[in-house]
Amino acid sequence: MGLKKRKRDKEAGEEQRIIDFGKPENDPPFADNSVKTSKYSMLSFFPMAIREQFRRSANIYFLCVGLLMFVGYYTNLFYSAISPWTTLGPLAVVVSVSLVQEGYTDTLRHRSDNATNNHPCTVLRQPEELDRQQKNAKKIKRKRDPRLNKGKDLKIKVAGREVFIAFESLFRMNIRAGDLVFVRNREMVPADLILLASANEGGNAYIETSSIDGETNLKLRNSPQMPDERPGMVSAISNNSLLNGEKQDDGEDDDSSVETESFSQAVERISKMSLLGHPDGVCALANPANADEQPNLRRQNSVKHTPKGILGHLKGRLFGDSAKDAAERRRSVPEGGEQVTYIATLTSEPPNTHVNNYTGKLTLPPDSEGARSQHAALDADNLLLRGAVLRNTEWVIGLACFTGADTKLVMNSVATPSKFSQLDMLINRTVFLVLFIMIFCVCSLGAASVKVNNEAFDQLWYAGYNKNLSEPWPYFNLDSSSYIQIPDWEDHTPNFIQNTFMFVTLLSNFIPLSVYVSVEIITVMMMLYIGWDLNMYHEESDTPAVARSTIVTDLGLVEYIFSDKTGTLTCNIMEFKRCSVDGHAFGMPVAKAAPQLTDIPEEQPSDDADLFSDSVHPLKHLLAGSDPVSGLSQVDESNESVDSSFDLECMTDTLTFNAEMFLRVMSICHTVVVEKDHVPDDFIRKKRLSSKLPSISHPDSNVDKGSKSPKTVKEKNKDGAPEGYAYQAESPDEAALVAAASNEYGF
Repeated sequence: MGLKKRKRDKEAGEEQRIIDFGKPENDPPFADNSVKTSKYSMLSFFPMAIREQFRRSANIYFLCVGLLMFVGYYTNLFYSAISPWTTLGPLAVVVSVSLVQEGYTDTLRHRSDNATNNHPCTVLRQPEELDRQQKNAKKIKRKRDPRLNKGKDLKIKVAGREVFIAFESLFRMNIRAGDLVFVRNREMVPADLILLASANEGGNAYIETSSIDGETNLKLRNSPQMPDERPGMVSAISNNSLLNGEKQDDGEDDDSSVETESFSQAVERISKMSLLGHPDGVCALANPANADEQPNLRRQNSVKHTPKGILGHLKGRLFGDSAKDAAERRRSVPEGGEQVTYIATLTSEPPNTHVNNYTGKLTLPPDSEGARSQHAALDADNLLLRGAVLRNTEWVIGLACFTGADTKLVMNSVATPSKFSQLDMLINRTVFLVLFIMIFCVCSLGAASVKVNNEAFDQLWYAGYNKNLSEPWPYFNLDSSSYIQIPDWEDHTPNFIQNTFMFVTLLSNFIPLSVYVSVEIITVMMMLYIGWDLNMYHEESDTPAVARSTIVTDLGLVEYIFSDKTGTLTCNIMEFKRCSVDGHAFGMPVAKAAPQLTDIPEEQPSDDADLFSDSVHPLKHLLAGSDPVSGLSQVDESNESVDSSFDLECMTDTLTFNAEMFLRVMSICHTVVVEKDHVPDDFIRKKRLSSKLPSISHPDSNVDKGSKSPKTVKEKNKDGAPEGYAYQAESPDEAALVAAASNEYGF
C-alpha cells in the first residue's frame, strides 16, 4: 500500500501542502487516517487466494491431470480408466483447507486494522459545527469526549468575545489533515502531528518510538521556535517557542514568573490563531504585506476515484459546493480596506519516507493591522510521528499534517507479502524432478505401446481390434451362436499421443496428493501449538501468541541472524555488578571469568592468596569506605550477598570523599526523567495487602530500648524509583546505574 501511494504522489508531482489550522482536509491529495494491512477484501479474496494456492506446482499438476482424466473419461479422444473425481475431489479439499487458513489469518489482520482504525481519539471542534452535523447525521452519531472538561464545552475569550470549544471523540480513521488533535500520556500518536502545546514546561514532549525504530529510549520533541521575539510574548517561556503564553506580571520579564501552560490556556492560544476562534478567518499566507513571498494558494481540483467521490463532484458542479467556496475565500488575497482576521497556516513538504527529516514552516497571523506575517521554521524535532507513544507528558495538542497512507510510518511499510515457505519451495523442486521422471516414463511407455500394438495387431481381437470389420467373434461360429452380433471392431490402435495421455492418468500417483494433505495438517497443528504454548504467553496482559502467517514451518529452519547490534536480539536489560573506587573492587566477579583459589600454584605464598581475597568486597561495603574495615565479612564464593541486617546508616558515617563523589555521579549525572507510574508494581501491591503496612524496617535484634528506632525505608520499584513513580532512561546503561545508586546505596 505504501509503495502504491508513493508512486501516485511521485506521478502527481506534488511540491508542497498548505494546511489551515482547524480545517479538516477531506479532498485529494489528502488521505484519510485509516490504515490497511490486510491482503484481501470480500470481492478479491477468492480470485487472489486461489491464485496464491496455484503457486504450488503440485496443485497445478493435479488440476491438469484431473482435467485430462475428465476429457478421457467423458469423451472418446483417448482412454482413461480412472474417474476424474478421484483427483479433483481431494484437490478441492486441500485447496479449501488452505483457503480457510488464508481467510483466518487475514481475518486477524482485519481485526487488528479495525482495532487500530476505530481507536477513540479527541479533536478540537466548533460546537456549532458538531451540533449541526449531529442533527444531519442519521447513522453516525458524533459525541463529545466525556474525559475532557466532563464532556462540556470549554469557554474561552477570543478578541473580547466568548467562544466555546468542543472536544469531539471520534475514531482514529476519521482524523483528517488540519485537525487539532489532543493526545494523552501513554497514548499512541494517531497521525503525524506538529507539536503546538503540551503540559510540560516549554511546550516540550517526550515520545517513545520503539514501534518505529525499535529504540525504547525517550526522545524529546519541541514546540516550534520563533526566530526573534514577538511583541506581547514572553521570551523566557520555552526559549521563545510557540508555547508563547501571553505576558504575565504586567510585561515584566521575570524568569520566576514563568509557569507551565495549562490546558485551557493552550486551547485559548491555539483557538486565537485558528478557525476555531475565527470561523471566517483568512489564510495568513494571503496577507498583502507578504506579497513578495506568496505561494500558489489555488487548491487542486482533484476527484476521488470512488463512486461516492464522483457523485459528490458532480453534485458540486451542478448545485455548488459551499465548503469549496469557503476554502476559496479563505485562500483569496483580501482587497484594500477589507477588515479580515488571519489564521495560522502550515506549509509542509509532501509526504515522503524520510523518518528523521522534515521541512516546513508555520505562518502566524500578523501582530497588528498591516504588519507582516511571521514564519516559524519546522524540522523533525517538531514532528510527532504516527506510531510513537507519548511518555512523561500529561497531554499534547498537535496539528495533523500527514494522515493514513501519507504518514511516514505507513509510507515506509510495504504491502503484506505473499510469502512462500521453505517447505513449499522444496516440494516444488521435488515435484519438478518427479514430473521430469514421469514425463520420461509415460513417453517411453507410449512409444513402446504403439510398437507392440502394431506388431501384435492380429492377436488383439480380444481387445476389439480387427482389420476385417465384418468378421464375427472368433470361436463363436457355431449355428447356436448365430444370434451373437458382429462386434464394433477397431481397425487401428491408439496413436502415440493417446497412449501417452492414458499413461499420464494411470501414473498420476507418481506425485501423491497425500503430501499436501499432510503438510496442511502439520501447518494447522503448528499454528494451534503456537497459541497454546505457555512459554509464549504474556500473563500480565493475558495475551497468547498468535500465528498470523501460514509459513510457521520455517520457524525451525533459521540458521543465521544478521543484526546491527545485540540489543535487537536480547531484552537489553543491564544490571550493576561491579565497580572500583580507590583501587578496591566491589562486587563479585562474573561467574565464568571469576578466578578460583584452586588455580593458584601450590608454591605461591599463602599471604598472596589472602591479599587476593581482601581485594574484592561486596557492593554495599563501598559505603564503609575504601580502607579495610574490621568486622566486615570477606567475600564468600558460595554467597556473594550481604546479610540483610547490614547497617547502611552506620557505614555511611565512614564514607570516603571519592566513594561519595562516585555515588553522587551515578545518581545525578544522567538524562533519566521521573514519570508517574500508572500501573503500580504487582509485587508491592500484593505485599501491602498481605502485611497491611505502609513501609518496612531493617530488622535489628540488638537495638536497645534507649537507642534510636530502626530507620524506616520506603518501598521502591525495581528501577529504584519511589512507589508510584518510574525512571525513564534514554539507555539501559543509565537505568542500571541509577537503579544501583538508589537500591544498593540509597542515593
